[in-house]
Amino acid sequence: MSTTLELNIDELDLDLKNPRFAGLTSQREALEKIVVNQGIKLVNLAEDILLNGLSPAHRMLVMKAPGKKSTNYVALDGNRRLAALRVLANPSVLDGMNGVGDITARRLRNLAKDFSLADVQPIDVSVCKDEDEARHWIEAIHTGENDGRGVVGWDGIATARYRGHTSSLKVLDFVRAAGKLSAEEEAALERFPITNLDRMLGTPEVRERLGLALEDGELLSDLPQSELIKPLKRIVTDIALKKVNVSKIKSKDDRLSYLGSLTSSLPDLSKRTGTLEPLDQLSAQSSKGTSKAGVGSKSKSLIDRKTLIPPNSQCPLNINDHKLQQMCKELRKLPLENYPIAIASSFRVFLELSLDHFGVENKLPQYNADISLKQKVEKVASYLQEKGLATKRDLQEFRALVSNPNKALSIDRLHGIIHSKYSLPTPSELRSGWSEVQVAFTKIWA
Repeated sequence: MSTTLELNIDELDLDLKNPRFAGLTSQREALEKIVVNQGIKLVNLAEDILLNGLSPAHRMLVMKAPGKKSTNYVALDGNRRLAALRVLANPSVLDGMNGVGDITARRLRNLAKDFSLADVQPIDVSVCKDEDEARHWIEAIHTGENDGRGVVGWDGIATARYRGHTSSLKVLDFVRAAGKLSAEEEAALERFPITNLDRMLGTPEVRERLGLALEDGELLSDLPQSELIKPLKRIVTDIALKKVNVSKIKSKDDRLSYLGSLTSSLPDLSKRTGTLEPLDQLSAQSSKGTSKAGVGSKSKSLIDRKTLIPPNSQCPLNINDHKLQQMCKELRKLPLENYPIAIASSFRVFLELSLDHFGVENKLPQYNADISLKQKVEKVASYLQEKGLATKRDLQEFRALVSNPNKALSIDRLHGIIHSKYSLPTPSELRSGWSEVQVAFTKIWA
């Protein structure tokens, strides 16, 4: 049985029998092989150690180094961690490592500037008497599930639950509750590739055709359960039974083409009730009727709002520029149902002029009118966070305007609305798009 011990970095040796490499003859060679082989992965590991320390759930596995006079221990498991620690503690070890890329070396040296040995030492390790005793545990960690004896990884559903990505999970729960699934369909959901469903639901045009709205990360619908279950059950079972895989829904055009093939499974949007409800409430309804209970102001706000920007009482924007004041006033008054294209185009201008005004007023470094709109979003978001004017969470959806082309008000989507004859915004996606970025605009115009 292994025992535990506390050791310092200089009491630990890299394993010259490391299975990742062959023929290692020295500590220097072992370190260089790991740095060269791992590259950016070692950088990411070093950064994680710097930010979070060493994992308390995964101790290094060591044994006494051979030789009667040796007082060190060999890391049988944990060589990448030990290599990262050596570089962080003494970045000069990178000197002369010709195979290490310039970017890798530079990032490791920069991380080392903020590293302190006192933050990780002494290191808790598990000590085995020899390699044979360690072999079982190393195989359990590194050679797969081994029929349950090793580390059993999470599937996509478990990962999504842990990370709090609930939209697709809510759809799965809805389909399980209301879909009257067969035994085969139920069994197929046990290993469901949830990222494929994420792709579908992440496309505004898909949500609109399915009668879904996204507000504050939650899927809502104003369709009766009997209408909504038809397309959702079809999509979920097609993915679960592998009738649809990632190659068939990879691009937005692919997803819309697949959606068009559903024909009789698509909902009758004329049956919308006008009251948005979360999917978990809809799943509790009988298929014969719609819940009469109110669902709270949050669920109703998206459908009740007739304009892009809510009234000042709900969304205070302290704008001190005359032109932007007028634009905001119009965006608070123009009805989305009648003028979605004009409103989307106007918002595109309102967004950029708001960023320009903020950039000039606050003298943001390297901010000028010639940089791209995406760069402007990033620079303003970074400034707001660095100055403590907004949290990372406040700015998450705002930054997604740059990173996620499927967002209703993403830069790519707005450019498409203006320049492509095929790209048409819907009132629902414009409402949900503003709801996602409203917090950021209140920070910009605080």
